[in-house]
Amino acid sequence: MEGDISDMNRPQMYLFGCTLKSDKREYKVDVDDDETEQQLSLKAACLGAEAEDKFHMVEVEALTYDGKATKVPLVVLKPSVLPSMGLGGFEITPPVTLRLLSGSGPVHISGQHFVSVRDSDNEEEEHNTSPVKRPAGLIMEKRVSQKKLKMDSDEDSDDDDDDDEDDDSDDVMPQKSVKKTPVPGKDKAQAGPSKALSLAEIKSKLSTAAKEGRPLPKTEQKFENFVKSSFKVSDKQVVKDLWGFLKTLKMEKK
Repeated sequence: MEGDISDMNRPQMYLFGCTLKSDKREYKVDVDDDETEQQLSLKAACLGAEAEDKFHMVEVEALTYDGKATKVPLVVLKPSVLPSMGLGGFEITPPVTLRLLSGSGPVHISGQHFVSVRDSDNEEEEHNTSPVKRPAGLIMEKRVSQKKLKMDSDEDSDDDDDDDEDDDSDDVMPQKSVKKTPVPGKDKAQAGPSKALSLAEIKSKLSTAAKEGRPLPKTEQKFENFVKSSFKVSDKQVVKDLWGFLKTLKMEKK
């Protein structure tokens, strides 16, 4: 039962794909409403079989952390040199615009589109009779049920603790230790996946990208936006260090 509730709480994942070419050089992903949270994860970009042997540059336009629109190059492809490229799950929050700057395409971009419903809209979703919103309402109802079950469980636990204070019998003591033992293990398991990359790991990834000929930002400002979105780095000093390391890689390549 707990497994079913956990699955309902997961964001809905959809296949994403678009094609950029001479008569359709832009593709936009907009946020239709404020009731959902959306995320794009771009996986790969490849040229169509009929693409000319020219450089095809694609840029992505989106918002920075402070709400300003910015444009950064996403990929540069050429049939005879690099017909396709993996994007490694490049995550970005809509609204997003993908734009073909050079070449006539077609350039096919694929990935995943994640959509989840905000918790603050539980009551509205439960009373909404629209057939489109009904699945989201069911998800919210499951979430409320799960929270109620957890609250009831916490109250039962508190009652047990109160009884333990008044009762000095030996039968109660082992139960306290059993309840407290698994808690640290759960905290450690939850904390593991959120660990940020170290400076050495980020440098290793930059070095690998440079060796494989992947396009990297050419200006410090674009590089700063790149590391913020790709590696979640906001420390100015760390960004400067990484920028100096990238310039060293470019000099070695020459």
